[in-house]
Amino acid sequence: MEGNNSGNKWSQAAVKGLILALITVACNTVSYITQNQFLNILSFIVRTVASIWLLIFFMKQYHTSTGQKPFSFGLAVVLFSSFICAFYDAAALQWLFPDIMDQVTEAMNQSLSMIPSDQQGLVDSMMDHYPVIAFFSSFIKDFIIGLIVAAIANSSIKGKDDIFNGEGKDTTDELA
Repeated sequence: MEGNNSGNKWSQAAVKGLILALITVACNTVSYITQNQFLNILSFIVRTVASIWLLIFFMKQYHTSTGQKPFSFGLAVVLFSSFICAFYDAAALQWLFPDIMDQVTEAMNQSLSMIPSDQQGLVDSMMDHYPVIAFFSSFIKDFIIGLIVAAIANSSIKGKDDIFNGEGKDTTDELA
């Protein structure tokens, strides 16, 4: 029974992670397409607030349905969501919006124009692998931020069996 419950938790976390990732994918797509500074800032704010709210909502929903502390569930949601968002970022740079990759390369070349010419090959090699670098950096960044939010949300969600919050189990003898 425990193994089935654990598998159910992971499948629920995968679905919730996909839903959570769709917010980031939608907001990033708006940013990639419009390339308007105001819309980029607005998209960032919407993405951040909506993602935090939705993660907390999913964790509270899990806690309500199972009565367990939702940290491990929240962490699983964050894991799936981070992977999907990182894959989308890499795919956007590589295939979906290649003009953004050209802009990144141009900005990198301008900022690194002071590098000696013998090390320019190293920079070019790094730029060739930039989508992979973007994947791992995005995954790590999103996972760490999600971990922090999940930890904060977990501490604010009260456990049903917590003896210190006064809402614990009734201690009177049930047989009497």
